[in-house]
This record gives sequence, structure tokens and C-alpha cells, in this order.
Amino acid sequence: MTYRRFLLDTFKAARRLIYSSIPVDSKTPKMTSSLDFYQVGDAICDEILGLLEMTANETLKKQDIFRLGVSGGSIANILSEGMHDLRSDFSKWQIFLCDERVVPEDDKESTYGVYKRDLLDCHPEFPKSIFYPVNCSLSPTEAAEDYEKTIRRAFGLEKSKEIPSFDLLILGIGPDGHTASLFPGHPLLEEKVKLIAPIENSPKPPPKRVTMTYPLINNAKVCLFGSQGESKADMLKKILVDKDESLPVTRVDPKNGRLIFVACDGAASKIGANPSRKAKA
Repeated sequence: MTYRRFLLDTFKAARRLIYSSIPVDSKTPKMTSSLDFYQVGDAICDEILGLLEMTANETLKKQDIFRLGVSGGSIANILSEGMHDLRSDFSKWQIFLCDERVVPEDDKESTYGVYKRDLLDCHPEFPKSIFYPVNCSLSPTEAAEDYEKTIRRAFGLEKSKEIPSFDLLILGIGPDGHTASLFPGHPLLEEKVKLIAPIENSPKPPPKRVTMTYPLINNAKVCLFGSQGESKADMLKKILVDKDESLPVTRVDPKNGRLIFVACDGAASKIGANPSRKAKA
């Protein structure tokens, strides 16, 4: 057994115990999601991978498919390095992108390109077919419309107005408090209709992107954020302690789901009391 495998098994057992102790009444609508905050020492990678494995396998006990949304940046690096080592039936997974830069997949800015290069090309046993990349040969508007149709088709909701509910979205926290490609002050923060929206003028390059919007993000069963490094300490305090609503991360609140933050000691250094909470109806 590898040391990473040992850590994953340890985290899995610990989190199952914690999750089972939190009562959830699925019949009661929630105004505010539950929040679990985990401070995990020097690194967050094994905790995130352990939570991913546990969530996937618990989901597959109840349904046939586990639907996951993944992000770029440091989250992509963590998942690309360790996802192949998880113990799960990957043939029952569907993996989508929370946002994407509209560039060719061999461009260094491509989110899918990171997963292709560092996961799929390095580990051919990991099934490429479970990834659903954005068609970046299209314009941002066309790519967003096409990706929303792709998601609806995968959920069997092509002809329905029902909003799909992802089993897990793994999201990052930008230095300005952005998540996916939802940036502070951007009009897309107020989008209420589109589930996947185009961006032509992203404040962070490259300017052309597509992104999940709040109606889709906040309909997920679990939203998981990772925060690594002391440089994230001030931003994490603004999100979890000050509850600064101008920050896109703060507005992630899955109405019938669970919100999880995983932070290393450095990123959590200004949090103070544990901000975990139970859901409020």
C-alpha cells in the first residue's frame, strides 16, 4: 500500500464518520447550505482526493452515474496527479468542466488540456470517454450553448427546464475571490437563465471563456473548495468570516446541498473559530 493510498483510506473513514453525524432532511427546502471546514496541515491534495473518492462511491451506492464538475489551476494539478489512483468504478463517472478558456486543447491555457496531458495521456487506463470537454472550435457564445446542451443531454433533461444537479463540483478560489470564470463585479454574477454562459471580456486572460453560472452551481449536491498557501489567508477570511458578498466565492451556496472548504494551515491562519455550520431552513 502506498503512503498516499493509506492517507486516502484514512480520510475516507474519518469523513464518513463526520458526514454520518450530520442529519439531512431532503424533504425540507434549505435557505442556507451546511458548511464543513477542514484545516489539513501543510497540503490539501490528499484531503480533496479522499473527499472525491468517498463522494463518488457513496453516490454510486444510490445511483448508476456519478457526475462531477472540475476546475483548472491548482485544482486541475491536484486532480490530474492523483485521480487515477482512486478506488472507484470510473466507467460510471461523467466529468465536466466548471469553466473553460476558449483556446485549443494544446494551448497552455486550456483547462481540459491540463487533464489530457497530465492525467489521460500519462495514465491510459483512465477512461478518456468519461470527460466531456467544451468544443473550443466554436465562438464563446456557440460553445456555451453547445455545452449546456451537452450537460442537459447527459442528465436526460434535453426537453426539460429542470436544472441539472451535479453530485460534486470541485471549485478553486482566485486571488480576487473569483471562482470558475465568475469574477467580482461582472454582469454574469446576476445571470438567472443560462446555465453555461459565454465571456468575451474576462478580466483575467485569456478573455474568451465559458463558465457555469450560479443557477447550475448552486443546484449541486456538494460544492468543494480548496485553498492552498498563506497568500490565500486574507481572501479566505473575507469569504468565511466577513462573508463579503461582493466576492463570487461567497455567493456559492448550494440550496439543497453541502458546502465544503478544505484549507492548509497557512490559508486558514486568519479564520479563528471553525466556521462550519448546519443547514438552515
